[in-house]
Amino acid sequence: MTSKHWFKVSLLLLKFIICIQNPVLASEFDNQNINDISEVNLNFKLTSQQDVGDFVSQTKVADLDQKVQQDKNADDANFKQDSKIIPILPEWDLNSSYEFSVSELANKQQLPTPKPINDFPLVVELDERPLIETPQEIESEDPNYAIPPRIAPKERINPLTTALLLNGIPISHLTEWEIIGLTSFGDDQNGTLDYNAILKIHSQIQESLTRDNIFTVDQTGSYIQLQTVRTSREVTTMRKDPQTLFGTQIQMSLVASCILPDTPSDQQCTYTPGLVTDRNSIDPDFFVPTRINQTSNIGDIVTPESLAVMSLPGFQRGANGQEIGIDLYFPNAGALPGNSRGNTPVLTREENNKNTPTGFYSTVRQVVRANSDKAVIGRTVRGYGLILNDPNLAVNSIFQLGNTLLPDANPKITGGENPVNPNINRNLFLAANNTRLPANSFAIYHAGIGEAKSPVNITNLNQVPNATFNSIWIGLSPVIFRSIESMNRYEPIGSQRIFASAGAEGGVNSNVSLLSSVNGLEFSTANLENFYTQIYLSNFQQDVNFVDGNRLTEKTIYHPHISFSGNITGSQDVFKYYTGVITGDIVKAYLGGDFTRRTSNGWTYSAGAVGYINPDREYYSQLVGSVTKRIPVSRTTNFVLSTGVNYALDRETTIGRTISISPGSSVTTGVRLNMNSVSLGLVNYFGNILPNSIANTLLADLEIKFSNNFSLSAYYTPINETSSRSRYGTRAQLKLGNDYNSPSLSVSWNNNEYDFGRNANGNNFSITNNVFRILFKIGDPANPFDPQTAERLRRGVDQGVEQLQRERNFNELEQINPQPAIP
Repeated sequence: MTSKHWFKVSLLLLKFIICIQNPVLASEFDNQNINDISEVNLNFKLTSQQDVGDFVSQTKVADLDQKVQQDKNADDANFKQDSKIIPILPEWDLNSSYEFSVSELANKQQLPTPKPINDFPLVVELDERPLIETPQEIESEDPNYAIPPRIAPKERINPLTTALLLNGIPISHLTEWEIIGLTSFGDDQNGTLDYNAILKIHSQIQESLTRDNIFTVDQTGSYIQLQTVRTSREVTTMRKDPQTLFGTQIQMSLVASCILPDTPSDQQCTYTPGLVTDRNSIDPDFFVPTRINQTSNIGDIVTPESLAVMSLPGFQRGANGQEIGIDLYFPNAGALPGNSRGNTPVLTREENNKNTPTGFYSTVRQVVRANSDKAVIGRTVRGYGLILNDPNLAVNSIFQLGNTLLPDANPKITGGENPVNPNINRNLFLAANNTRLPANSFAIYHAGIGEAKSPVNITNLNQVPNATFNSIWIGLSPVIFRSIESMNRYEPIGSQRIFASAGAEGGVNSNVSLLSSVNGLEFSTANLENFYTQIYLSNFQQDVNFVDGNRLTEKTIYHPHISFSGNITGSQDVFKYYTGVITGDIVKAYLGGDFTRRTSNGWTYSAGAVGYINPDREYYSQLVGSVTKRIPVSRTTNFVLSTGVNYALDRETTIGRTISISPGSSVTTGVRLNMNSVSLGLVNYFGNILPNSIANTLLADLEIKFSNNFSLSAYYTPINETSSRSRYGTRAQLKLGNDYNSPSLSVSWNNNEYDFGRNANGNNFSITNNVFRILFKIGDPANPFDPQTAERLRRGVDQGVEQLQRERNFNELEQINPQPAIP
């Protein structure tokens, strides 16, 4: 079977798996990648318009050669779009890494803090110049081409037709480079530095026109991407109870004339066993000796040198290596609550994150062909790279070699006698960019083909034909392995203090007496001749903390992932369908789809479902839905009402043998007021409606945009019944220019609280953590996208930055924050 046949069979297989043909929404780049610190959504979605007069619902794709004639330029003066139209609830990608738990109110804030954005572009909107303009024929000696393949000037290509998402970064044929840097630090977490950079190596666009009227635009490019991804995360939570630890030391010996059989009567023997605590064996956590050495036996003859030493003041054990008597040391003989420093327990939390660099070289090819009545698009991405310190580095490297054997997505179209229709349906490009890309992943091979009929004599928005796009994606996706380790130990905070000690030694002329009973044999100073005994006892105490806690460890490993996806993109709705397999120690297979529709009168409906085999905390089955209504008040003011539900069906509830339930379900309702440069939102989470739901929470947020270059935003949760929460936070963003790649700086602060409940005395235990993040972004050229796309992307970046500021290096605040037992 040829490579072309293989590719067609794979797409037909995808269509067979999900053969639902419904209209869809006009759509978005939607790849929320926590590894990608840009984390932006490129949205191309339809909302309402206040005044739509006569219009031509046809979009032209790129002026590749000739200037469009003035009489062909469409007037879009009637296409006015209301600003600041924001649904409070987002359209969820069901396989995203978003956890709909209250913890995300702290780190992600994706539901409560939508940002004001303009209405999404209408398919009927026309650019100042056509999207595509077939070049005039020239004399050509080639029998196949009226215009042989030639390089098209980049400045004359509309970036809308070349925009795509490459491992989380939006690019176009104009993109030269882009750098995003983020540093994070906090009270109880280590500082980290993350970056995401892309550099263009090569980019070119070819155009041609065959004699049977097939117009082709062939875009190629190669890029290098460098970024960081998380490899491990360790969270240690401990409770420290002040205690006083008591210990004791027992020292004694008894020597006398030998009376045991086979011992000379004129010698001195020992009548206590030689027992000595091995101080190197004392357990460092509980201060209990684990080994006691026996240095002598009852009846051993004591040398004259040892006898001489033992008669010296203080406890002496012998000389020249001979060790006589008992010397037992027990630093932990028991404990009592409280110590000299107090009796109030202390809670601590420490988070350590480790990142690793990644490097990928990617090639991009996009082919667009048009004839008299329709257009097709084929897109191919190949990636070669490595993730340093990844345990699967060798396997993944070998896996990548297979992409060289896979074919390009090179769509075919039939020619004819009729001339090329330059009015290519914009939905074709939106459908290609609306494909579902696995979150937080790296593409090794991505190939897809789409098609759409070209509009002709359109008088109504609903007459704009739908576009379809089906693709296969092969890449590397993260799988997180978690473990929880319990910790109990004593932590010394002071030196040992002797509070009682006594001792005596002497022979037959002293009043010291000792009875030694060993294995049923009794030896007493009253019955022994010429004896000498030593008896010493010390009791001491030490200030300690009894530490009770646990340590959560996460290790991220990248595994091969194969996904088939498709979508049907219309003027007002989008339907996505997808299926795939994530390999690894436990194979995860999934099947899902989602549908979103926006109406011209301000309603937005969305619903979706995904089912997983072998689900875990990141990849699990869900049912989601939302309804949003925009109520315009004036040109600059509107209200948005919304409600939504997210039902997590089978999210993992254990880590190893430890039960660790993470709220994944939510039921919300919200309202937002957008007025000029001010946006005020209120979202309420209803707890206990669905299993494992987010607890009752009310969150308010405010954003004030002082200019196009500076804005301030803040949020506050007056009601928050979750055990781990972000109480309030703020962010300031400064942008030195109005273009997409203008240098921008964002600084944020979040105050997070971890509630550990109350003790027997009713005291509340909690930890407060302040997290700070600084993000910087710059790129070239200043604007690699068309004006509309650049503005929407810029706003999307603002949203992604704000979400990222609360999310990066602080994910899953509630669901897996280890909590020690509170008595």
